[in-house]
Amino acid sequence: MTPVLGEERGQSQHFLRRRDLRASLLIGLCCLLVYNANRRAISAGDCYPARYLPFAIWHHQTVLLDPIAPLTAQGRGQGQGNTAFWMLPVEGGHTISMYPVVLPVLIAPLYLPAVGYLHLRGWTDARLDSTARIMEKLSASFIASLSASLLYLLLRRRVAARIALLLTLAYAFGTTTWVISSQALWQHGMAGLLVIGALLLLTGPCTAPRAVAVGLLCGLIAANRPPDAILAAALGAYGLLFWAGRRAVLAALLAAGAALPIGLVLLYNLGVAGHFAGGYGLVGKAHASFFRQDLLSGLGGLLFSPTRGLFVFSPFLLFLVLAWRHLPNDRNERALTLAMSAGVVLQVLLYAMIDWRAGISWGPRFLTDLLPLLMWMLAPVVASLRGLGRMCFLLAVGAAIAIEAIGAFWYTGATDSEIFAIASGPDQMRAAWDWRNAPFVAPLQDGLAPAELLLGTRGNLDVIQAGGLPVSAASVTAGQEVTAFGWALTGHATPWQVGIVIDGGQTVTSRAFYDRPDVRDTLGEASPAGWKIPIGTAGLAPGEHRLTAFAWASENGERYYLAEQKLTVVSAGEDLDSGFRTAAARVRERQQQPGYWLTAHTTATHFQEPGQEMNTYLTALLIDLLDPVAASGSIGEGLGDSLQRARQHLTGEIEAGGLVRYHGLPDAPGINGILGCTAIAPDTDDTALVWRLAPGPDRRRLTAALATLDRYRTREGLYRTWLAPREAYQCLDPGSDPNPADITIQMHLLLLLAEVQPPAGRALCEALRPVVDQDRVWVYYRMAPLVPMLRLTDLQRAGCALELPESRMRTQVPGQEIWVSVVRLLGRAGTPAEIETVLRQLAEDDFALLRKNPPLLYHNDLTATIPRYYWSEDVGYALWLRLYYEHAHPE
Repeated sequence: MTPVLGEERGQSQHFLRRRDLRASLLIGLCCLLVYNANRRAISAGDCYPARYLPFAIWHHQTVLLDPIAPLTAQGRGQGQGNTAFWMLPVEGGHTISMYPVVLPVLIAPLYLPAVGYLHLRGWTDARLDSTARIMEKLSASFIASLSASLLYLLLRRRVAARIALLLTLAYAFGTTTWVISSQALWQHGMAGLLVIGALLLLTGPCTAPRAVAVGLLCGLIAANRPPDAILAAALGAYGLLFWAGRRAVLAALLAAGAALPIGLVLLYNLGVAGHFAGGYGLVGKAHASFFRQDLLSGLGGLLFSPTRGLFVFSPFLLFLVLAWRHLPNDRNERALTLAMSAGVVLQVLLYAMIDWRAGISWGPRFLTDLLPLLMWMLAPVVASLRGLGRMCFLLAVGAAIAIEAIGAFWYTGATDSEIFAIASGPDQMRAAWDWRNAPFVAPLQDGLAPAELLLGTRGNLDVIQAGGLPVSAASVTAGQEVTAFGWALTGHATPWQVGIVIDGGQTVTSRAFYDRPDVRDTLGEASPAGWKIPIGTAGLAPGEHRLTAFAWASENGERYYLAEQKLTVVSAGEDLDSGFRTAAARVRERQQQPGYWLTAHTTATHFQEPGQEMNTYLTALLIDLLDPVAASGSIGEGLGDSLQRARQHLTGEIEAGGLVRYHGLPDAPGINGILGCTAIAPDTDDTALVWRLAPGPDRRRLTAALATLDRYRTREGLYRTWLAPREAYQCLDPGSDPNPADITIQMHLLLLLAEVQPPAGRALCEALRPVVDQDRVWVYYRMAPLVPMLRLTDLQRAGCALELPESRMRTQVPGQEIWVSVVRLLGRAGTPAEIETVLRQLAEDDFALLRKNPPLLYHNDLTATIPRYYWSEDVGYALWLRLYYEHAHPE
């Protein structure tokens, strides 16, 4: 083949003028600027896997959608509601893209700066979504710009510079290269680039490296978009039969190059998707009628319909009818043109037999991959035009560019709904032939599409509340109204609207915003950002539902992902088993990653605006309460794993001398000054609890701890609270008695001594009996009798039958009466009917009573400067679970 024709004929095929390279570069830069001038992306669900998968590849080292599934779904459900058709579940509980993963793998290097940015700023779903949208647009526009740049170099091998430039501009701005390839990560943009790359090589000399490269590109063309296997076969056949000719080694290298990407894709398809055709194969049966469209009407729709017709959107391509008059004289070039023609015809026939409307997208999307071949065949036709013919061609190019510009700046996809309004039947395609539905006509009445890609939409779905209180495990009874609270900003302004999408279908929106002082102070933004959306659950089926929050920057703009939460709806008629599952789930979900639970504290005897702290006491108490439940087999609802983590955490809090501090080890990361003060002195209570419930393996530490405890024993045989001298106290306001011998602390130590030093345990029991009603030992539980009441049964099992005065087992704190009742019932002080009544009362309305007024566990010395009261929802759930368990297992 003679690689250079026209004014350059006879020049060396290895030589390209510097001005052509400069022109090619300038074309690419010009395209990049124009493609991004609309400052928005024109994307669709087909593009979402490619938009997000590069982040999964870099951050999670996987091509599965599992770690980015909520973002990729964009509020859609899987198997319920409005499904995210672009995502498919496969064996092993994984989720994959319905589309080939070639495109996201190839563009992953372009995402590296964005990955670095997220590592610096922090990986949040909302930030990842915003970054991914920008990267999709930049990556797509870069690919399309590069294809235009290389097309110019390719065309210079056939025609003069001015003709090559004209055709390149027509390709870049007068075809779907602009509104499809450059605006979103459709497979078409990469397909066009791969086809042009293969043509650049095939129109040059055949060498071993070039043969491998052509093979790789042909393999990638087929693997990137399976229908393009027709084009890859056409180019590959020419390469094998004509370009490589009789040189068997070069032909083998070309075939081997093609086999590599195809083989890798087959390995992915079989190993991950479980079907040789990948995701397409998994949905093939559901689309068995995909290739049953009428051929002639399909051809008419693909080429001439006002909504999808190739010659309507790019009328200059009509000049291809003259291509037969300009068949090349060179044998190889003629063979290449004929191979291209065969590939084009076969692919057009293929697409004519399917739904040629191509989904919600701009223009003749299906035929975008053919455009480089058409431009190659069009080149000699345009070069031969003179006078009126050339003027008509220029007008056609101008019309095509105007049409594509409307798409870039006006089209949003909303007008396509009319095209798909009729799902089936003889009139299914009628709307696609209506000029009023043409996407370059209908959007004009709506005005310019908003340029909001770089505005930066931020926000969150903070909490879901029921009855004015947070739904901690997001579980509500059917019919109960919940309210979603959050915040959102678009740039520095209030968004046009926010909404909650339920299972990808029902959408509840709000345009009412209010001031959020926390957002204003943190971000320095004055615009109202807070929002709340009431959600009725009467129409939701029992089970788990996905609530996804979105924000709209403008009325005609796209919605932007904020956050997602799950809401479990239970039937109003479900029995206590549902309450058990909910309570167990709450306990598991509220446990912190290191293994502890947080304790709430207030400065008054009402549960309002509590602070939070970490302490070893609450975790030990929860282990004690839940151990019998967790050990009961399947009824334990996974609590065993939670308690194992909790024990490991407590064991790790034992110091070298065997003692334990209320706030844990000194200088514990993330605790000191935030969730507690680890400089507080070790104490008898937590040391005894940890050694009994989560003992360390080094028994010498226990011996050392017991020796220390003995030094803080009073003359009457009781044990003091703090295991340090008064001058060593830090972060501690002890009250009038700097080191009291509290009654419940004696109980906890007695339970340990009964196991490790029985004589000392019996001695403590005898010392405790005479003082059980003295105020001086009721220091931390005077207004909170629950824990000492709970310990009576434990003490009896340990051989110390202790009785508390009735006056000490009452509460003066409003709302705590029901918890006293629960503890009494745990002591077998009620009938099954009474137990069931209390259980139902607490579980009613998603444990609303518990969340409003959880158990008050203890308080500080009330003579201290600032009183402090300690509460725990988790203990409330644990008491409910324990009572339910004992009700179900009275033995």
